[in-house]
Amino acid sequence: MSSVPSIELASVAQAPAQARRRTRQKVLVAHTSDAVARNLGSMCQYYGCDVEYCKDGTRLISTLIQGRHVALFIEFAFLEHQRSDLLQEIHRTAALQNLFVIAFAPKHLERDQLRMLESANTLLQPPYSEERVVALLRRALAMPKRILLISPWPRNDWQEAMRRVGYDVQYLPSVQALSEEQDPYRPDFVITEYHAGGDHGLSLCTEPPLVLQGVPLLVAYGGRDANDIELILKTHNGEVMLSPFESPTNLKKIQDLCPLAPKGRRLRALVVDDSPTIRSLIVSMFKEMDYLVETAANGFEAWKAVERFAPDIITSDYDMPVLNGWQFCSELRDHERFREIPVIMISTRASALDLRKGDLLGVSAYLTKPFTRDGLRQAIDMAVRNARIKKEQETIAKFVAADTLKAVNNMVSDGHFANGEDKFITVLFSDICAFSSKCEKYSARKIVRLLNHYFDLMVDVLSEHDAIIDKFIGDAIVARFDSGDPVRNALNAVRAGWHMQERLRQFNLEAFEEIQIRVGINSGHVILGNLGSERHRLEYAMIGDNVNIGQRLESSAPVQKCLISEATWNLVQEQVLVGERQEIQVKGKSQPVLAYVLEGLR
Repeated sequence: MSSVPSIELASVAQAPAQARRRTRQKVLVAHTSDAVARNLGSMCQYYGCDVEYCKDGTRLISTLIQGRHVALFIEFAFLEHQRSDLLQEIHRTAALQNLFVIAFAPKHLERDQLRMLESANTLLQPPYSEERVVALLRRALAMPKRILLISPWPRNDWQEAMRRVGYDVQYLPSVQALSEEQDPYRPDFVITEYHAGGDHGLSLCTEPPLVLQGVPLLVAYGGRDANDIELILKTHNGEVMLSPFESPTNLKKIQDLCPLAPKGRRLRALVVDDSPTIRSLIVSMFKEMDYLVETAANGFEAWKAVERFAPDIITSDYDMPVLNGWQFCSELRDHERFREIPVIMISTRASALDLRKGDLLGVSAYLTKPFTRDGLRQAIDMAVRNARIKKEQETIAKFVAADTLKAVNNMVSDGHFANGEDKFITVLFSDICAFSSKCEKYSARKIVRLLNHYFDLMVDVLSEHDAIIDKFIGDAIVARFDSGDPVRNALNAVRAGWHMQERLRQFNLEAFEEIQIRVGINSGHVILGNLGSERHRLEYAMIGDNVNIGQRLESSAPVQKCLISEATWNLVQEQVLVGERQEIQVKGKSQPVLAYVLEGLR
C-alpha cells in the first residue's frame, strides 16, 4: 500500500474565531497511520472539536455510540486490515444515522476498493489541502453556510438580515480584494454587486478566481438602467437580484439558492435504478449534499426501503424489472404517509404524454437520460425547492384561518384593502376551567403537551361541524361558523359545543390531568375584516358587540356546560334541549343577556 500524504496545516492559525467559539463537538479518527491521524486531529481540535483516536475495529461502533461523535474520519487501510464491511454496518446502525463519515484514502483505488467506501458521506484523497479538510469539517458540524458579499458599500442592514436568517457572512469591498484576502476557506455562495468597488462585478462570471470556481454566484444590481440589466443577463446565466436587497423576497431567494444546513436529523434520499452506474452517479451527488442515501434496484425493493428508511426525496428510474417507476410512484401516491415525498423520475422516455403522466402522479421533476451532473443537481434542487414551498404553504395554513387565506387572495387579486364587512354568523368561545392552578402543578413542557392533545381533540370536533378556527388565546379557543346560512351556523355551533363536552369526557379517562371547560355561543351581526396597519401587519378578525357577548357567556357558563344566547336558541330551538331561561349580567352591557344552558340535542 502507498502511504497517505500528510496534510499541510501552515495556515490553520487563520481559522475564524467564530469556529473556535463553537460548542465543542466530538470527532473520532479511525486509523493505522499515526502521522496523518494526528494532523487531522490537530485540525479538528483547532476548529473547536474534541478528538478521539481508534485503532480497534471491534470497538469502533460501540465507541461511536457511547461517545456520541458527530463525525468519523476513517482510513481506507483501517477498513482493509480490519473489516471491509464496517462502513455498511455503521450505515445500518440506527443510533449512527446522523454520523458524518469521511473516508481518507490513497489517490488510486481499484473499483472493488472504492465499493468498500460507498457508505461514506465523502472520500478524501490526495493532494490533501487545508481548504478541503475544513470544508468537510464545516459540513460534518453543520456549521452555518458562508456567504461572500462583494460590494463597494458594506450594506450593513443586508449583512445583518442574512445573519439573522442563519448565514455566516464575509464582506469584501471589491473583486481585487479577493487576491489580498488571507482567509483560505471557500464560501458556499457568492453575491457580487454589479458595481463592485471600481471594477466590474461581472468579471466573476467570466473569470472567477480559483477559490471561487464552481461556487454558485448571484449578481445584485441596485439600479434600474435597462442597458445595465441587459448586460448582466447576457453575461451571467445565473440568478440576478434587484434592490432593495434585504427585502423578504430577496432573502427568500437567497435561501432557495443556498439552503441552510438542516438542523437535527439529516435529510435522506432513496435512489432507485437497475443500473449500478446510474445509481453510483446519483448517490455521489446526494452525498455531496450531505444526504443519508439508500439504494434499490427495482420498485419492489424501493417500496420496502421507503417503509424502512422514510426518505425525504426519491429518484426513480422508469423502466425497471419487477415493479417499474410508474407502478412504484403509484404505490407511493396511494399511501397517506408517503404521498408527499418528492420524486424525480429518470427515464429515456421524454414525450409530452410521458410528462403529462408524470404530472398526474405528482412527479416533482423529470430528468431525461443521458443527463449531466449539473442537470441532476438542478433537478434535485428543483424537487427540494418545490417540496419546501408546498410544505411552507401547508404550514402557513395551520396558522391562518381558511377565510383569512381567502381574504389574502382577494387582496392580492384586487389590490384592495378591505376594512371589513357586516355578516350574521355564530361565534363559539371555550376555555379551560382553573387552568392557572394546573400550570402551578406541572412543568411548562408537560402543560404544552397536555394543551396540544386537548387542542387536537377539540379542533377535530369543531372541524367536523364546519367551524373556522379564529384563534387560540392561551388555553381558550375562538371559532366562528360562517356558511352563509344563519340556522345552519347556529346548529353546527351548538352541536360542536355539545360534542366537545362529550369528547372531553372520553379524553379525561386517559389524561394525566382532568380537563373541564366552559363554552359560550352567540349568534348575530359582527364585522369581519382586516385590522391593523396596511404598511406593516394585518389581522383578519371579527369584532362587535355579539363577539363580546359570546365571550361573556363562556365566562358565565357552569363548569362542563355550554351556555347559548337567546339569539342562538331562537334559530335552533326545535333541535336542542335547554334548561330554564337565565338573565346573565355581563360586563359592558346595561341590560342582562338572555341565555340557556344546553342540556342535550334532539
